[in-house]
Amino acid sequence: MGLKLAIAVTALALCAAPAMAQKSTEDGLRDCEKLAAVNFKQENRAFKKFVIERADINEDVYTGKVGSQPVTTVYHGKAVYQAGGEPANVRFICLHAGLGKGAVFVYMMLH
Repeated sequence: MGLKLAIAVTALALCAAPAMAQKSTEDGLRDCEKLAAVNFKQENRAFKKFVIERADINEDVYTGKVGSQPVTTVYHGKAVYQAGGEPANVRFICLHAGLGKGAVFVYMMLH
């Protein structure tokens, strides 16, 4: 009975791992978009949107500090930025401190 329970728990954990990773990545990207919106609105009152293109995301695990700020993940890829006129395709980088802690830095570059 104990062995069957251990196998069942292990199988359940293996099935749940991809869902947890997916949820944490999506949560992290949403945190990056929220921080970007706050920062970009402060810099430019005409700011309308910053949307990360989920299909083109690179996610690098980083376990260190940037200055005194802990960073666990670096997201980078493509996004759409709009302030005023037509939306622009941009590249971005986002430093994230981990689930529950949020994004700490977002930077974008025009293509």
